[in-house]
Amino acid sequence: MSTIRLGVIPWRRPAPVMPPCFALCDRETAVVESFRGERVVDDVSEVAAFEDMFRRFEEAAVFGSEVRELLLQVMADFRDLDTLATR
Repeated sequence: MSTIRLGVIPWRRPAPVMPPCFALCDRETAVVESFRGERVVDDVSEVAAFEDMFRRFEEAAVFGSEVRELLLQVMADFRDLDTLATR
């Protein structure tokens, strides 16, 4: 879909904050999930704070061919761990 872009934050890269689970629906609404359920946020300043948090995660993430290379490296690392565990 043209409105979705996948980014991955590498293990060794510091995350800007502990990531909550949220979805930005548009510039006026966000849905925030917690252990107790979810809530719809429509306060302009609160939605802006989620947009800022999303921007910070986006800056830490890698995209495109970098994601492919990162995931291939993660796969190789896990294979190596499996090999060490079976020795």
